[in-house]
Amino acid sequence: CVHGALQRLARAPGLFSASQIFHHPELHLRPRFLNDSLRFYGARPYALSGNESLDLQLINAWVREASKGLLPSLLSALPPEPRLLLLSAVHLRAAWRTPLDRKKTVLLPFLRPGHPSRMVPTMTSAKYPVASFTDSRLQVQVGRLELNGGLSLVVLMPRGPLEPLDTLERALDPPNFLGLLRRAARTPLRATALSLPRLRLDLDLDVVALVHDMDFGLFLDAELCGLARGPAAVDAARHRAVL
Repeated sequence: CVHGALQRLARAPGLFSASQIFHHPELHLRPRFLNDSLRFYGARPYALSGNESLDLQLINAWVREASKGLLPSLLSALPPEPRLLLLSAVHLRAAWRTPLDRKKTVLLPFLRPGHPSRMVPTMTSAKYPVASFTDSRLQVQVGRLELNGGLSLVVLMPRGPLEPLDTLERALDPPNFLGLLRRAARTPLRATALSLPRLRLDLDLDVVALVHDMDFGLFLDAELCGLARGPAAVDAARHRAVL
């Protein structure tokens, strides 16, 4: 069950994940859906008031309370006359299993396809434990670095010129992607020369636009009769992730 898998993932150390539905007060949600939402996610959907300012306060107060202050806000504006809002937020805080020496973080050039390189703080180590291999079919080098709590960071780096980044993204369908992750999980660690840009991610996405670009029409045209009585359609789906 996908709900059970998401629940197990959400219990990972250092990971906060929450989802919530906000809906128009005239959209009557079915009791079975309300019960399932409470059973699987411990939450009941909220009815919007119709006052944009108050509804924004409600939404941002929800994510602030759910994340215990890790995410102070999620939205800055609402779509016009919203009927159904699907919101999710993820925050991950993890530490390297083998700490990196802060004194060895130096400025090094970071290459950007089609743009000048930029000097960025880069973590370095002459002998850092990395599980690495090269996939000759996808022409990609894969590295796995261990974090605390049984987590890992997996880095994919194309071999050769940087132009084929889009080509690599298109090749990473679920079977290929899962195959790389499983191989990385069973590859032993070995001392490796490492240069890794210091990471800080704060990403806010309009999921509807992203799914539209991916041509997943099934999501946008989904039949939502099990959710509410009467016609229902997704107005907005937003996702924020912080690493």
